[in-house]
Amino acid sequence: MFRELQIGCIRELNAVEPACLLTSLGDQGWLWHGRLGHVNFNSLKQLADKEMAGGIPLIQKPDQVCQSCLVAKQTRTPFPHSTHWRADEPLELVHVDLCGPITPSTLSGNKYFMLLVDDCTRWCTMYMLKSKDEAVLAFAKFKAQVENNCGNNIKVLRSDRGGEFLNGVF
Repeated sequence: MFRELQIGCIRELNAVEPACLLTSLGDQGWLWHGRLGHVNFNSLKQLADKEMAGGIPLIQKPDQVCQSCLVAKQTRTPFPHSTHWRADEPLELVHVDLCGPITPSTLSGNKYFMLLVDDCTRWCTMYMLKSKDEAVLAFAKFKAQVENNCGNNIKVLRSDRGGEFLNGVF
């Protein structure tokens, strides 16, 4: 665990001993920290010192760091710029996803749907499926239909790498 100290414009990370928050349940500071949506302890102390809210005891700033607060402050790296590429002609890139099971199922017993989106035109096609294994037949039908209508072949098929798209038949 690390605690961030700000000294002027320079920030330093100092190691802090991790603590089990279950042992801190009796501590009023931790209790109010959680009750108020993990507000920082300086704000809690200010609420108590200035009597801005009733019932809040005097808060001592703890030495431990709240694990939930640390996780919430983490950032992720941005997506690479190569993902901003858009297809220039129809069927150059087709996105596909299989969703389900849907509850309740449709009146005809369909529990899944497969969505196909052309990246260039944003044309969407959806197939309702009773089971995941019907995805191969639905894609074959889609491929034959759009390649016949468009005059182009599908060049790239992008999926979420779900198991239904990685099997040998597909």
